[in-house]
Amino acid sequence: MRRLCIALIWLAAIMTARAQNGGDLVHTVDAGETLITIAKAYGVSLEQLLTLNALDIDAILPIGRQLIVIPEEDLVDEAEPADENTEADEAANVEISTTSVDGLAPAPVVAAAAPVMDPADISPRLCFAVFADANQNGMREPGEDYLGDAAILLLDETDVEVAQYRTDGHSEPHCQRDLLRQNYRIRAVAPEGFGLTSAGDLGLDLRDGGDVQVEFGAKPGLRPAVGPLLQPVAPDDAPPDISEPSILRELSGLFVLILAGLVLVSGTVVSIFLRTR
Repeated sequence: MRRLCIALIWLAAIMTARAQNGGDLVHTVDAGETLITIAKAYGVSLEQLLTLNALDIDAILPIGRQLIVIPEEDLVDEAEPADENTEADEAANVEISTTSVDGLAPAPVVAAAAPVMDPADISPRLCFAVFADANQNGMREPGEDYLGDAAILLLDETDVEVAQYRTDGHSEPHCQRDLLRQNYRIRAVAPEGFGLTSAGDLGLDLRDGGDVQVEFGAKPGLRPAVGPLLQPVAPDDAPPDISEPSILRELSGLFVLILAGLVLVSGTVVSIFLRTR
């Protein structure tokens, strides 16, 4: 509809100009207009406007003068109004291709054979390593590499060995899979010349499953750190530990006691002998 209105206005202007000048498109000069503004308004060049009207660039345009803008032979057919039903007809002539689904079998529905995982069936995973703890804070930080030649022992809750591993400093953290959901103990021994910066014997609760990572820190020159679980505890009915140093101490005490008795007896004999004289 907007295009139709514009086309009708344009057609009316052309028909009016043609009627006034035998088919040429003309323009009546109004106040304030110049040759340049008129040429721009109609989309023609200034040279064409000057040539058609036998004017020069400095000509004064009186108000009401008619200027030929486009000669009759140059007028294009696009000025004719478009049929308002043209766009509607074109839209109506567009053929819409559709496919009927009548009689077609429904698409098969196939259930995915994805296993349903029970969280209780997921085994825990334990990963461990030994690293160079430069600042002795027990936490691995950037620049603190893993160490090789460290020994790690994993025991279950009945102190039965589950795994024994020696680090190489390249393939760590090493992960132990397919573990049972229970309590464990993990022990670490630092490489030769190193000492652990934390306890080397830890208790782990893996009854809830999941992934657990344990990293032991070590630093050169430290004495091995011994955790409380590494200290042997003797049972109540165990026999006393009799070692060679304790026997020597007891014998030396007995010898001193005998020597003191001999001195006392000899002193008594000497005293009696002097009195009898």
